[in-house]
This record gives sequence, C-alpha cells and structure tokens, in this order.
Amino acid sequence: MKSLSNLAKKDYPKEKPKIRKFSVIPARAVQDDSLHPTSFHLLAALGLHTNGAGVCWPSTLTLALHISKSRVTVSRHIQRLLRAGYIRKLDPKAYPEKIVQRGRRKTNRYQVLWEGNETLPTREEFWAPRPKVAAEDYYVEDGEVKVDNSDTHNEQGVWGKESTEYQTLAQAFRNAVEEATGINRLAEHSHQAAKVLHNQGVTVDQVRNYTKSMCREQLKLGRTPPINLDQVGRWAALYK
Repeated sequence: MKSLSNLAKKDYPKEKPKIRKFSVIPARAVQDDSLHPTSFHLLAALGLHTNGAGVCWPSTLTLALHISKSRVTVSRHIQRLLRAGYIRKLDPKAYPEKIVQRGRRKTNRYQVLWEGNETLPTREEFWAPRPKVAAEDYYVEDGEVKVDNSDTHNEQGVWGKESTEYQTLAQAFRNAVEEATGINRLAEHSHQAAKVLHNQGVTVDQVRNYTKSMCREQLKLGRTPPINLDQVGRWAALYK
C-alpha cells in the first residue's frame, strides 16, 4: 500500500484541504467492531463534507489527502463502506460539454446513511448547504455546549460594522466553479477571503472571470479546481 508521501508529487497539493470544525458520521459506526480502521477514517472524512441529508461529493483526491492514503486505497474502502451500508453512491455528475475532461471521471456523489435505511435525498435535500453551525465557535460553560456568536453579531475590529455585501463575491466564486467544472463548492468557505477582496474593491465580474480561468487551467493540468476564493485570489494576484 502506498502512502501519501510516496505518490507522484504532481497529483497532490502540498497541504491538506481546509476543513470545517466537525465531522458528522453515523453513531452506529463508532461501535462497529467489524469496520476497518481505514474505512472508519474515510467515513469521518466524508462526514467533513456532508449536509443535513448526508449528501456530499468530495473527490477521491480530496479524500486521499484527508486520510493520507492513495486514491486506490480510498476507492477500495469506499467499496467497503458501500457493502457495509454506511454510504450510498448517487448518480455522478459530468462536467459541462465545453470542458475537456482529459480522462477525468465524473464527480462521485455519496449519501452517508445515518441509520442505514434512509430514502434517496430529495432535490432540496441534495442541494441543501452544510449546516451554518460549521462556521461558529463553541465553548463549554457549566457543562453545557454553547455557541459564541460574538464575531458575527458585533462585527468590530478592522472591518467596523460590516455589511454582508462581500458574500456576493463568495457566491460568484461558487457559481463560477460549478459552471466551469460541474463541481459544487460551498460559498461560506470563501467568506473570509471575500471580506478582504471586497474591502479592496474586487468586483463580482473579476471573481467570476478569474475563477473560471483558474478552473480551466487546473483541469488541463489534471489538478483539482480551486476549493475556495482564497486560492483564486492568490493565483490571480488579487490581493493588494
């Protein structure tokens, strides 16, 4: 079995993907002694990407980076999770016709099964965003877990009392990636970069055009399209 470090350098970025603050996995998996440790690790990696209905579509490359294994190993343990009833494979999605895939497969999409007998997700559930709570901070007080909303409610510091106009840049990034590659990205992962770029006068059109250009270049090179707006900002030298 090849480790991540032994794989071709061109296949992998230097850093692991950015992740949200928690992973959602079926509780029954914790007590399943028959589940292989790598399969459990992979299930937790899938749980980093699920929405409330358990739907997610990370690439095998992203999953391989999460668990520091090869894509072959990821594919093998995906099959184990399928057989064990922890995930369901949904219909894949092809890239738009204008994008040359150059041997790339369609985007895999999965549904993590909390109990094992869930129905297929509805269209609304399929496209539902991951819980907003992913971006919030937690603390424990008197044995109770609470959410710290001070940053979102008090909007102070270098930003002053800030509007949410910057979110249009994050949404423009999300839409551009989907239009160019057929891959769905979550806008909230780009909010911080969007704040900086919006404050510097970057426009929606600039974000859209540079994002599509970067997506096309990455696909031609056989690499993963940008995961968030920060990557586009650095690639296009948008930061001042």
